[in-house]
Amino acid sequence: MNLKELSNTKLLVVLKEKKHLRNMICANTVNRIGSALYNVAMLTLASKQTYSTLAISLVNVLGGIPGWIDPILAYMTDRETKRLKKAAILNVIQVLIYIVLAIVMLKYKMLLAVFVFIILANVVSDNLDSYINNMFIPFSRTWIAPDERRVVTSLEIVLFGLSLVFGQLLGASWLVWFPDDFFGLALFNAVTFALSLYFLKKIKFDDTVKSVMPTNQHFSVSDFLKKMKAAYDYMHKQHALQTMWVMTSLKLVYVSYYLILTVAMVVDANLRFGNFAQTLVVLQAVMTLGLFVGSFLRFNWLEKLSYEQLMMMQFLCLILATLNCFYRGPLLIVLVIMLATTIISGYLSPKFTTDLVQKIGEEYLTRVESLLGFVLMLANTSGSLLATAMLQLFSLKNSWLLELGMMVSFMVVGEIMIYKNKH
Repeated sequence: MNLKELSNTKLLVVLKEKKHLRNMICANTVNRIGSALYNVAMLTLASKQTYSTLAISLVNVLGGIPGWIDPILAYMTDRETKRLKKAAILNVIQVLIYIVLAIVMLKYKMLLAVFVFIILANVVSDNLDSYINNMFIPFSRTWIAPDERRVVTSLEIVLFGLSLVFGQLLGASWLVWFPDDFFGLALFNAVTFALSLYFLKKIKFDDTVKSVMPTNQHFSVSDFLKKMKAAYDYMHKQHALQTMWVMTSLKLVYVSYYLILTVAMVVDANLRFGNFAQTLVVLQAVMTLGLFVGSFLRFNWLEKLSYEQLMMMQFLCLILATLNCFYRGPLLIVLVIMLATTIISGYLSPKFTTDLVQKIGEEYLTRVESLLGFVLMLANTSGSLLATAMLQLFSLKNSWLLELGMMVSFMVVGEIMIYKNKH
């Protein structure tokens, strides 16, 4: 293994020299913490209502809206030119949203209509966050030199995972320290978005992005579909579609495996260290460690493998983990395999993103990344639905068996796609 410390030294130099990039990363990280902060709070608030079952279902259903409309938001950002000013305005709106929510939640027992209003306000804030992120995507090409992109992308991926975990942990901890204080938590959430605004205001750099849509053009379904089709065709032209579909199938089986594993940890003592909550923390810690190691350490033997080969290795790891669970093996084996899987994922993601940025033209970049994100979101949803259906219709052991069959099938199809592409 070659650690290539020069890469991480380069990251420190880039962050030191490019103050605008440093402030941008800080703004994005704080914004994500703010977005994640209320995820746990919404479920906790839902559980305290007299209609708790319906409330929890509404949080899960309506909370998925931002992922579904993200491609539309990416399409709308095509008309933006001066993006830092627009992002600052949207951050102010997010601050105002949570100030209003703080007032609404002075009493945590509420009517269903008020609860739905709170969910939708949170959804609006998440959509604004998504719009800001889509506006910033071209900066990865215009602000970062080609030889700097991989180390910067590695940092962003790790910070993305850590900010989500930290935000949810912070929200949960607040409600432990101050039970039922949703008013104070909403105000605290407003402060995180204000802090993000502070970092945005410190950026003094050219934020001009090539506009591919007139600023006065409104949303058009036909034009949106036409541009998504153009993004798909562009990815086909750049030979990126095969990688996208293999990545999508991998995401689907990974999500379904993780959901079944979570249920299994509740009912199977072999898959627990202590209680369920402690086991979940250990699993999350191992996966975060793998993501960190894969993103920042350089393994010479991984450098020689293609994207498809790396993803086939992940399929193989998941198959081994599923076999261990099927035969009721110890959790330690699952943790070791998940560590290896997330190391590969942490290595693969920044490398793929860097190459994608270098291949894709600036005017296509936002739509291509949004299309990829949308397809992966569909895989995420499909994986959850499949796992839920298996657990409802079959026993846990049979669910593991079906999961194993699905993994092997997707792996075989992926290998066939790779073989045909080569020949």
